[in-house]
This record gives sequence, C-alpha cells and structure tokens, in this order.
Amino acid sequence: MLLVAALAVLAAACQQSVDVELDVAPKHYEIEGKRGTQFVTVTAPAGSEWTITLTDSNGSPVDWVDVDPPTGIGTRTSVTITWNTNATGENRTVVITCVCGAQKAIAQVTQQPYSSGSASFPDMIHSDPVPKWMELPATKDASLYFISHTSTNRAGRNFSYYWDVDALVAHWVAYPLNKNLISTGGRSEKWGLDPKLPKDKQPWLFSGYRSGTATRYDRGHQLPSADRLAYQENVQTFYGTNMTPQMSDFNGKIWASLEAGVREWSRQFDTLYVVTGCVVKGSTECAYDNAGKQVAVPTGYYKVLLGYDKTRVKGAQTQGYIGVAFYLDHMEYPNNDYMKTAMTIDALEAKLGEDFFVNLPGAIGEVLASQVESTKDNFWWGK
Repeated sequence: MLLVAALAVLAAACQQSVDVELDVAPKHYEIEGKRGTQFVTVTAPAGSEWTITLTDSNGSPVDWVDVDPPTGIGTRTSVTITWNTNATGENRTVVITCVCGAQKAIAQVTQQPYSSGSASFPDMIHSDPVPKWMELPATKDASLYFISHTSTNRAGRNFSYYWDVDALVAHWVAYPLNKNLISTGGRSEKWGLDPKLPKDKQPWLFSGYRSGTATRYDRGHQLPSADRLAYQENVQTFYGTNMTPQMSDFNGKIWASLEAGVREWSRQFDTLYVVTGCVVKGSTECAYDNAGKQVAVPTGYYKVLLGYDKTRVKGAQTQGYIGVAFYLDHMEYPNNDYMKTAMTIDALEAKLGEDFFVNLPGAIGEVLASQVESTKDNFWWGK
C-alpha cells in the first residue's frame, strides 16, 4: 500500500504541470566509434523524480554505455552518457528510456564502428625477418609469428614479439633496456590497435577485458609502459599485442615490483636484454576483448635477463655477460619478494622447453654462453 501511494504521489507530481512534457534529448543522436562522452538533457516537471534505463533495440541491457546519474528530480541538463569504443565493425544503437510516473520519453543514439583513420592494416599476417638481436629467443614454432616494431632510439628497435593468433597473446616480448632507451616523458594511455596485424587477428582493448567470472583482469603490459617513456615508443607499448589478461592482485603487486627491479638493474648495465613472456599451455580460462573475442588467460609469467657490462666489472669471466630468470605462477602472492622465484636461465629453459638468447653463443662462444646461462651470479642473488 505504501508503494502504491508513493507511485500515486510521483505520478501526480509529473502531471501537476500540464505545460511541461517529459523529454530526454541527447546532444548528438549519432556518435563516433571511439570512446567518448556527451550530455543528455532531461526535461521534467519541477519536483518530479525520473529514472533512465539503457537498452538495445530489443530491450536487453547494454554493457558498452553508462549513464550518470541514472535518476534525478526535475529538469537536468548535466546528465552524461559515456560509451566504449565500438569494435564490432557495425553500427550499434542504445535506447535511452526516461520514465517519470506515467510519462515515458525515449531517444535512440547510434554509434558508428570505430575507424582507424589514416592507419592501414594488412589483410594477412606475415612474420618479419628475424635479425640477430641479442635479446631474441628461438623462433622455430611455425604456428607463431615474429613481429618487431622499430624506433628512433639508438637501438633502432622498440620491441619484438611472438604472436599467437589463437590465444590472442604474445608468447613473449623481447627488448633491450637501459637508461637511454627508457628515456623521459610520461604514460600516453593511447590504447590502440597494432598496425602490423590484421584487425581480426589482434585484441581490441580500448577499454578493459571482460570476464565471465568474478575475476577481474587488467590489461597487463609485457613491455612495461615505464620502460619506454619517449612518446612514440610509449604509444607502441599500448597496442593490444603487448597486453595479456592479468589478475589485478598479480599485476599491481609482485609483477609490478619485479618490473621496477628490472628497470633499476638496467641502470647498472651498458644494456640489459629482456624477455618477458607468458605461458598459455594448459590454460582453461579466457577473458574477452572489446569485440567479444576470446583471449587466453596465461597460467604463468616469466622474465629472462641478460646483462652486458662493457667495463666487465660484472661478468668478468664471461666477457661482460651475466644472466638470471624468474618464473611466477599467475596468482596472488603473499608478498612481493620476487627473488624467491629467481633461477638460472638454464633452469627456466628446462621448465618451459624454450631456448633464450640464441645469439649469445655467436658473441662469446658456446662454452662461455653455457656458463652465463647455468650460473647463479652473485650480482643477482646478492651473495
């Protein structure tokens, strides 16, 4: 009875001013494909309460657009709707329904598909030629694609990766690192598509991953944004091809601590060669990109480091090279002590069946290269 009375009062409030008709009016009825926000004006009798719902043309709730606030009193010109980038390749429509007592007002807004503008994308995926860069692992898996991105820095490259079109993640990302390559600048937040891959062979991650479970996944960089602060190089780190779905409590805690540790180590070498990778073998979980494509959730992550000190203070017996590796299961850790996960490069190769730093023997010979990969050097373990 109280509910009926309340509705009656609300209906009376909406009808008390016959010269004010309920209306909902977005600023634009057609919106562009990339993420954005616009104002919506609600016209309603003074003192009357209204509610806005968002649905598709079939009346089902939508998850790509939000309204703030969803309720209000009287006329409001500052209601906003915010939408995500449209990665579906087609127009999509949101129906804005405003209800005030017995009155109802409806408006439809259509979002165009995202267009990359002047960026061009290949129709097919092809591997790049594999150079003799020191950071590169073996590239013998015919089902994966080797892709590299150039840079204006002294090294001439930003990073390379080994792409899995089925899992939609890179098995590894490899790159050189030192204070000059880190450079200066800030985080661009330019989440975008990789121009070296077809659009349908990479994830669209202008906003975060979605999951069918309660687990939240971050867009976890393999080459950290903070490792490349020059603008164009930083923009490339925000390509979806550099991302994997990472648990928030993993990405923001022990993994972030390890990334910071790697940057600090890099300042103590002429160059630190880094391989950051993920393991998708045995994965039973998936996340979803902004177009609804499935992305494999890795079961583990690793970093492999090869430091070169041209002064040979470190690695004096191995012509200036020393190495270390880390493997972490994809889970929340009780603390950020990543050194508990440290091992030799040989040990990680045996664990994963991978071959890292395949060009090291050509630089210092098989015997010394084997020594680098099998030794627990005091520099890393602090002995």
